[in-house]
Amino acid sequence: MKKNKKIAAIDIGSHNCRLMIVEKSADRKNIIFNHSKPTNLIKNLSFNNEFDNENISKTLNCLVFFKRKIDEFKISDYRCVATEACRTVINPEFFLKKVRETSGLNVDIISSEEEARLCLKSCKMYLKKIKQSGLLFDIGGGSTEITFFEPDSIHLKTTSISYGVINYEEKIQIYGEKNVKKKISDHFSYFYNQNKSLSDKFVSIGSCSTMTTLGSVFQNLPFYNPKKIEGLEMSHEQVTNTMKYVNKLSVNDLKGHPCIKEKYKLLKSGIEILHFIMKTFPIKKTIITHKGLRDAIVDEL
Repeated sequence: MKKNKKIAAIDIGSHNCRLMIVEKSADRKNIIFNHSKPTNLIKNLSFNNEFDNENISKTLNCLVFFKRKIDEFKISDYRCVATEACRTVINPEFFLKKVRETSGLNVDIISSEEEARLCLKSCKMYLKKIKQSGLLFDIGGGSTEITFFEPDSIHLKTTSISYGVINYEEKIQIYGEKNVKKKISDHFSYFYNQNKSLSDKFVSIGSCSTMTTLGSVFQNLPFYNPKKIEGLEMSHEQVTNTMKYVNKLSVNDLKGHPCIKEKYKLLKSGIEILHFIMKTFPIKKTIITHKGLRDAIVDEL
């Protein structure tokens, strides 16, 4: 490997666009630029399977900015991936062409299995710590991935359902609350019953903003501090009690909370999905992490 190689990873998520630029040498990796911006690409996609023009515009503007940073830092290699929003939209090639024409970036639309693999790889430091069978969950903007993992095994058992913090309420408007909740519950129960022989009680890894926000609320932080949240361990009881606490807060209290503010609607939807995860899987504790696709991508480049 060349000394001080600079590489970048871009994650076009259903809610956020994220860029990480790292400088890698033979023995270490330094993050020299890290940026995330909400563009809500998947918003309203449930209704007609087409991207909203305003959300396309916001995403393209963000990616143009990312390309400028890639050029500015003289990046030697990058990978740009897109997830559930581009898996769902009726004509993803139209969007990919607009991205190429506007920013010059090439985009890979990855499968839910590849998304789960990358997410799990980003959490390797916690896998070494757990040293037993476990469960990773990622509640995203447009989908939720759940992955069983075993020590030193490269064979993943993973599932994905097209419900996330943005489209959960949209799906309820279309299909009704009862049908949506039954579908999520049935999906998770079936997956657990197929794999429950792996362990009696799981240690889980929560790699999503729902868990990082709940972790900050649980600690009663005066402001959102990633350093206080990364690697935090919460018992099943602590997670469920924090969920109940948030659900009892008024809208004004949620908006006024220093770690929630305007993202309260997304948090409430995330809690609804998390409720089914905590109810279905025998999780004894959860390790919270911010790590995700970008961390794994820069490791692989």
